Amino acid sequence: MRSERGYLTSKHNELISASKEYDVIIVGAGIAGMSAALLLDFRLKVAIVSKEPLAECSTYKAQGGMAVAVGPDDKIEEHIADTLRVGQGICREEAVKVLTSEGSEALDFLISLGASFSHNEKGLLLTREAGHSRNRVVHYYDYTGKYIAELLASKVNAATNIDRLESCYLVDIATDQEGCCGCVVVLAGKLVYYRSAVVVVATGGYSGLYARSTNAISSNGDGVAAAYRAGAVIADMEFVQFHPTAFTTKSGRVFLLTEALRGEGAMLLNAAGQRFMSTYHSAGELAPRDEVSRAMLQEAGKQGGKPIGLDARHLGKEYLMDRFRQVYAELAQNNYFMEQDIIPIAPAAHYTIGGIKTDLWGKTNVACLYACGEAAATGVHGANRLASNSLLEGIVFGRRVAASINDNFPAKRINSVQLACSMEDIGNYNGVSALRTKLELAAGVVRQGKGLEAALQWVRDSKKSSVIPPDDMQSYHACNAYQLAELLLEAALLRRESRGCHYRIDFPEKNDQDFQKHILQQWGRETVIQ
Repeated sequence: MRSERGYLTSKHNELISASKEYDVIIVGAGIAGMSAALLLDFRLKVAIVSKEPLAECSTYKAQGGMAVAVGPDDKIEEHIADTLRVGQGICREEAVKVLTSEGSEALDFLISLGASFSHNEKGLLLTREAGHSRNRVVHYYDYTGKYIAELLASKVNAATNIDRLESCYLVDIATDQEGCCGCVVVLAGKLVYYRSAVVVVATGGYSGLYARSTNAISSNGDGVAAAYRAGAVIADMEFVQFHPTAFTTKSGRVFLLTEALRGEGAMLLNAAGQRFMSTYHSAGELAPRDEVSRAMLQEAGKQGGKPIGLDARHLGKEYLMDRFRQVYAELAQNNYFMEQDIIPIAPAAHYTIGGIKTDLWGKTNVACLYACGEAAATGVHGANRLASNSLLEGIVFGRRVAASINDNFPAKRINSVQLACSMEDIGNYNGVSALRTKLELAAGVVRQGKGLEAALQWVRDSKKSSVIPPDDMQSYHACNAYQLAELLLEAALLRRESRGCHYRIDFPEKNDQDFQKHILQQWGRETVIQ
């Protein structure tokens, strides 16, 4: 899937403020973007563009930890095997090997910055999450992402070669005849063009497109949409991972209950107070997330829609308050206490596997345009991400992007930027609430062709309802949401099988023969079906 249309027309050119020049612009201030920035040659002038405060990024919200094969009973080969098994046969094996073999280097990088993860006198405290055969999740209590994000941000803020451009909304990636040459953003209500030799998209995923998501509504894939319009190849959009254990607060906000709770012994109960996961999967509560989410929906259906419960009472108040500090405090604010209450939970959109297709160094098919983190599709996750591989992915591939740029920094170009492009089929939308509801119903944990087709037609009809170009942040945001929703629904319809977190009740089985061809076309090699 490709496109070469951006938002900007020739009418916008006169509105764009005079450009400022950088060597590298990184769009996104999460773990991937900040890691890349800190490892770029200090002689390069770098800008990190972010639209939201640090606390709104997905990295900051990550609770569980980072999977690294550093335990005395663990091996890289076992981490590879777990990742491939959970990925359901369509992982790009070279990417998995990169991810796992460079895990200890990623951990060392954080430690070199001053990170001190949860440990005792024997060393790091490693926990287990769904899909893992070993305890290999390095963590800082239950707010590992917040801990890492704040550490990286402190280092970025101290770096003299890095500018932080906050409240800065990406509109389009600019290209010239040689490739990517900067980006156009909205800053203080004005369109501003920042010229750069290289742009790195590290804007996170698009799970905020869903009505029920553990991430902010702003996580709607703006960077993926901009890269698509710039001509970047997009891959695997149909694979959206739902986290099984999400709690709805009194305010209606969805709050993640870390998978580490189940790793430490918390159980899933039906309305009768019975454990049920072992009847659906041999790994019980520690089955892969897609399996647990579907089992929960099926069990809830058997009990008339009553919620599934998370039971951690047997772990005790003292342990729960110390090990799961953030979760305990949030639940207590909502009048739930884990040592005495069963917590009502339901799946929520959590992580998106698809995005901007890259090689193993973060390069896209557009010259001088890179991507890393959740915005990128490296093939490392296949059809379903192994728990806690995401923070690891952000650092491993953020480091690789920096290394590639350092080794291949392009000569400065003087060609004029091409911003003029057609907007005739892009509408002006009032918001995304209706879209989020449509996606939740049609492209959720369980999907069906008729529902996907109806939702896709609705999206396309909505896009035709207006021909007014977007002209403010809300309309840019909405246009991106509709554009990515269309790509997601198209991809889900094309995949006429069930695999990992893409489950279609009209095609409930895997279709290994046809999708071996898909892997060969997508990643250029065969993949062993696990």
